Amino acid sequence: MRAASALVLCGGLLVGCGGAAPRPGSESGEKPRLVEETTPGTVSRGDASTDLDTTPISAADYQMYAAIMGGASALLATISDADRHALELAKKIEAGAEKVTPGTEPLLSRARALKQQDLELARMQGIEPRYRKVKEKIEAVIGPDAKVPAPNDTVAQENLRYLEAHRATIERLQKILRDPLSRPVPQPAAQ
Repeated sequence: MRAASALVLCGGLLVGCGGAAPRPGSESGEKPRLVEETTPGTVSRGDASTDLDTTPISAADYQMYAAIMGGASALLATISDADRHALELAKKIEAGAEKVTPGTEPLLSRARALKQQDLELARMQGIEPRYRKVKEKIEAVIGPDAKVPAPNDTVAQENLRYLEAHRATIERLQKILRDPLSRPVPQPAAQ
């Protein structure tokens, strides 16, 4: 009976203390923080406790960026014919093939809104300021406007090193947001 009570007591202490005894070599006995996977467009707040001008992007920050960009990408997968027309017109105007007129201005506004779907998602979830800062830091080192970090910019160098493993995902999502028409149009199932 005493042995059973001791086992229950020890088991309760382990559960109450995080479920694990300190690992050999671990001074504090803390379990490593695991970053949870998020679903595109779900609220992920990032690591708001850090100043991204002096601290590299964290896994939580990247996850927030990927979730918001993924959610925006998913929303752009099913654009209407009117939205497609607005985006096509914007492309023609950007290429110089058409001119802006008072009649086309509402369509251009709609095209701009579609290309900023990520900002709208972040705003709706109450994380826009942090998201904007994270997006700025990510797109400074990966994407069409990225520049090689200066030799003395250790934060940008670390951001690039960390984000390199996510480059393909970042560039794919950036391309969809910059040009929603680049996404293949889903074809109806053959009957």
